[in-house]
Amino acid sequence: MTAYDPIARFYDADHADFDDDLPFYRDLARRSFGPILEAMCGSGRLLVPLAASGRTITGIDSSPAMLDLARERLHADGLTATVLEGDVRTPIPGGPYALGIIALNSFMHLMSTAEQIATLTHLHAAIRPGGLLALDLFNPNPRLLAEYDNELVFDKAFTLADGTRVQKFVAQQIEAAAQLNHVTFIYDELTAEGFVRRHTAPFKMRWVYRYELEHLLARTGFQLESLYGTYELDEYRSDSD
Repeated sequence: MTAYDPIARFYDADHADFDDDLPFYRDLARRSFGPILEAMCGSGRLLVPLAASGRTITGIDSSPAMLDLARERLHADGLTATVLEGDVRTPIPGGPYALGIIALNSFMHLMSTAEQIATLTHLHAAIRPGGLLALDLFNPNPRLLAEYDNELVFDKAFTLADGTRVQKFVAQQIEAAAQLNHVTFIYDELTAEGFVRRHTAPFKMRWVYRYELEHLLARTGFQLESLYGTYELDEYRSDSD
């Protein structure tokens, strides 16, 4: 079981409306002329619309509960995609792929240089020569990171498909020397009887800096084609997201 299994339905609903990055990946898919791999695909937020655009796509993730949601969404929309439970730190099945994607900070779940290198090595082997790998990562701003002091902050309220109301809280604490962000998601489910059922998910995310990542990519056989600061392909700057 992963940290996301117990909160899969909350996480899925939490991120259901986020599609800021979808045009970016659709454009990459149009450039790629071949099958797509979404590593660490979660509940199918990107997988489903890319499949709906007619692309041949494979999603791989380590969370069975998240993958079940992805399969349900594909089935509900009458779509076909390959959905696999697996660990991206080990050889990736299928391929060769024209495009590999790790979206929305998922690469930050790799806790060590060894795990990062293993993942990139297996992605390089799975992507055909001349293919593309797209990584979407948080830009570590030291000033903003210093503000994380483990304070519990209300993030948002939303409603599940069955009408259940949910409130989300987040606490973050930085371990700067290890480049680690200790994150806790708390989802409070408001029951029809007026009670609160709390679901807590603590996990860690390791941020990487620009030239650290460029070095990792070079060590694993990749060549950097482009670096952007936004999904609209704006220049990467210190204040980029």
